[in-house]
Amino acid sequence: MAVQTTVVLVAISSLSACLAVETEGAEGSCPTRMANSNENNITVVAPPGPRGDTGPPGPRGVQGEKGETGRPGKLGPRGPQGQKGEKGAPGQTGNQSVGGAVYVRWGRTACNESMETVTAYSGLAGGTLWSEQGGGSNYQCLPSDPEWGLYKDGVEGLKAYMHGAEYQLNTDAPYDEATVDDREVPCAVCYCLSRRAQIMIPARKTCPEGWTREYDGYLMTGYHDQAGRNEFVCVDGEPEVLPGGEGNDNGALFYPVEARCGSLPCPPYVEGRELTCVVCTK
Repeated sequence: MAVQTTVVLVAISSLSACLAVETEGAEGSCPTRMANSNENNITVVAPPGPRGDTGPPGPRGVQGEKGETGRPGKLGPRGPQGQKGEKGAPGQTGNQSVGGAVYVRWGRTACNESMETVTAYSGLAGGTLWSEQGGGSNYQCLPSDPEWGLYKDGVEGLKAYMHGAEYQLNTDAPYDEATVDDREVPCAVCYCLSRRAQIMIPARKTCPEGWTREYDGYLMTGYHDQAGRNEFVCVDGEPEVLPGGEGNDNGALFYPVEARCGSLPCPPYVEGRELTCVVCTK
């Protein structure tokens, strides 16, 4: 800043000298030196003038490219709970047929389709051989038209076995021994279209109030003194047999069930009496 002030003073002194010379009559000398002032590295710097008025705004620029999406901000505080809304209108009544009951009708080849029940499939009863200590403990309703996946023919060691099933009777109660004993047991899987729950009640032939009786019969399972364990099932009171099964091939066996007094109270139960059963749906 000190250098610039010196230059300004020099310029002013020179200008004053020129004016004095011209006044005395030496015309044309000063303009020549001023014109050549740049050759002598002399710059005349005038003081800044007053600030001008603000100009009008310029035209709007071209819109720039869209920037990257910023990071989401922090979650704000939870707002106050709103007022309870008005109670909505009641919904439509659901379809009562959804989720129908499924059960097995042991001893029959078909279901009672006059009671809004259909036969899903029919076949033959099967299970673990009566003398085996392992294997399954529940009877199976096997379809009469099996389908196969990966297999290897031939009986091999580390497997469980599925056998057919036969009725086993030594009296005419609860069924006719001559027509049922040692014959193969049929079965049918039933589906109720309009009833969703099912129960099997032992020692009863009728259903509770409000329930529909699907069928009644007699309770059967494996023999009490044999190695295996079997479930109790309700076999139809009018059993059928599968054709061609007259031979005594054993397999899984169905024996009637008798009441034994002691821990079982008598009455109402009776010693040695065959137990009934009923299958009900609702």
